[in-house]
Amino acid sequence: MIFGILGGDLRYKFLYEMLTNENFTVYSYNNKYIENKDNINNLDEFLDKIDILIAPIPFTKDNKNVFNIENENINIKELIEKTIKFKIKAFFGGIINKDIIKTLEENNIKTFDFFEDNSIAILNAIPTAEGAIQTAMENSFKTIFNSNCLVLGYGRCGKILANMLKGIGANVDVTYRKDEDFAYINTYGLNSINLYKIKDSINKYDFIFNTIPYEILNKEILDYINKNTIIIDLASAPGGVDYNYARELNLQAIYCPSLPGRVAPYTAGEILKDKIISFLDI
Repeated sequence: MIFGILGGDLRYKFLYEMLTNENFTVYSYNNKYIENKDNINNLDEFLDKIDILIAPIPFTKDNKNVFNIENENINIKELIEKTIKFKIKAFFGGIINKDIIKTLEENNIKTFDFFEDNSIAILNAIPTAEGAIQTAMENSFKTIFNSNCLVLGYGRCGKILANMLKGIGANVDVTYRKDEDFAYINTYGLNSINLYKIKDSINKYDFIFNTIPYEILNKEILDYINKNTIIIDLASAPGGVDYNYARELNLQAIYCPSLPGRVAPYTAGEILKDKIISFLDI
C-alpha cells in the first residue's frame, strides 16, 4: 500500500512522518508543511504513484475546490475524475459529500469519512476542549478558575469540555434538551440549564462555549449577553453565532474550527494514523 497525502494542515505533516516511520511509502502533494522531497509537480504525477489517497479535513469549504492552506486550488470534480482514472484503492477525508462517496464506491474505491466515525470524534474532542480553554485564556483578563461558564450542547465535545472546566475550578452550566442529558449533567456535579431558557441567565457568564452546529446565539440571545463575555464557537461551519450582529454589538465572538489540527497536531495526526491502518487492516 502506497499512501498519498493531499493538502491538509499541520496534523498531516505528523501523519506523513508517522506512516513513514512505520515503513510505509508515503508521497505528499499540496501541503505547505511537508517538504516536496520527491519533486512531484502536478496532481496526475501524484495520483499515479499512490494506492491510498488521504484528502484534507474538511474536504472542502466552498464545495468547488479541495480545501488547502495557501497552496494550489484543486477542483473537486477534477480530483474525483482523476482518482477514478488512476484506480485509487481507498479514499479518506473529512466531511465528504454523500454523492462523492457514492461515486467513488460505485467505482470500487473504498471511502472513509473521518467525521462519520464516532471514535475519532470522541478522541478529537479532547484536543478540541483543551484548545477551547486555551483560546479563552488567551483572550481574557480573567482566570477560568471561579469564572462563570456556559457550555451550549452536551454532545461528545460538550461532555469533555464541561468536565475539564469543572476540573480547573470554573462554575459550569451546561444546556440540555433531553431528560437523559439533564440526568447526566447533574450526576457529574454540573449545573443543568434548559437550552430554551438560556436568555434568562445569559448575561451572567464570563465565558460561553458553543458546540451546537446551528445558530443558537442569534440576535435575540446576543442582545442579552454581557459585553465582557468571551464567546468561543466550536461548532462546525458556519458556526453557531450570528457573527455580523455580534460585531455590531462589539461582542468578542471567536470561531475556532479544526482545533485538533491547530493546537495538538501530533495527537490529531496519531488519531488519524491509527484509524487509517485499522480501516485498511494492514
